[in-house]
Amino acid sequence: MSTVAGTSLAQADNKTSPPLLKPIHDSIVCPWTPQYPRHDHQLIFPLDDDRLLLVWCEYYSNAPAAATKIGQGGIGDDVSCQISSMVSHDHGRTWGDRTVMQANNWQHNVKHPNLVRMSPDEVLFSYVGWDSAAQRNVFMRRSTDNCRTWGEQVQISEPGWYCNNADRAIRLSSGRVLLPAHGPYAKNYIGGTPYKGGDLHSFVFYSDDGFKTWERSSDSMTAVGRGCHEPTIVELKDGRLLCLLRNTNQRQYQSVSEDGGDHWSQPVPTKLKSPESPALVKRIPTTGDLLVLWNNVASKSNWPRTPLTAAISKDEGKTWSQYKDIDNRKDRDAAYPSVTFVGDEALVAYYSRSTKWKRDSEVTLRIYDVGQFYG
Repeated sequence: MSTVAGTSLAQADNKTSPPLLKPIHDSIVCPWTPQYPRHDHQLIFPLDDDRLLLVWCEYYSNAPAAATKIGQGGIGDDVSCQISSMVSHDHGRTWGDRTVMQANNWQHNVKHPNLVRMSPDEVLFSYVGWDSAAQRNVFMRRSTDNCRTWGEQVQISEPGWYCNNADRAIRLSSGRVLLPAHGPYAKNYIGGTPYKGGDLHSFVFYSDDGFKTWERSSDSMTAVGRGCHEPTIVELKDGRLLCLLRNTNQRQYQSVSEDGGDHWSQPVPTKLKSPESPALVKRIPTTGDLLVLWNNVASKSNWPRTPLTAAISKDEGKTWSQYKDIDNRKDRDAAYPSVTFVGDEALVAYYSRSTKWKRDSEVTLRIYDVGQFYG
């Protein structure tokens, strides 16, 4: 097993409640409506120096009548959903009209958008199309005009049950593109088996030619309990990759790759206490440090999903410090974060909802000066 120091890359644990950061801008960018009662799995993608593209999952009800009581649509994971988008010209303060970016052409829905820039004009767009309990597959389209239009759809996964999270695909310094994913996966995985709980494995699809061709990692990552899923990956300064993983063991788990994502160390627990919900780790461009966002509370279940906390690592994930809460309302879930850095600002978006709601949710955007994470 590869580690940076000792038995774990993350050796810090907060002992007191972190302070709540006050954003310089706070808005609900995708609000609950009777027609669209659930919004989540968002990302914000810079199109150029002037424009930002917000992409998210927009669920709609097929019931005879739309939900009329806020939060009571009961919109679960398998109901109809499309991927929509909006553009901002003022660094996220306001957004234009919504557009359907990927229509739902599957029996259930299409979700989990990821965008990776290959050049000023070429962008990769991946997503998961869900047809049944046995078929959830990863697809990709390519734009050669900076997200104005999209080319032919290509299936990345062999037929089976796969999933990933938004804002998790990355391009390494070598040019390799990684698309983290998970599923009921084994060394000799047979596609088309419905997921019945337990034994989730995380892995990556990777490509050295912009997904004209691609491979799946030789190794997968799992742990006791329900396994490991919803991976988030960041490239370390020495070229290794650090992966944080959702699981049922009250901590974020981690794994390391030394060969660009093909092989991975056995996942081990970090000191980042967590329910069964995903983290996000990225590098802050202006400081070079790592930023992690996660639900900072120990639990074996999916909940509670509050607070949503940020922490900084100045030593490539060996330790985490400067704990700050993004959202700590006890009556609101705040989870599945994304973050985009624009100059000296960090645009943190996440799903939020009352703990009394039935799976319905909104997308909240909070903007911070990067220096606030260090104050």
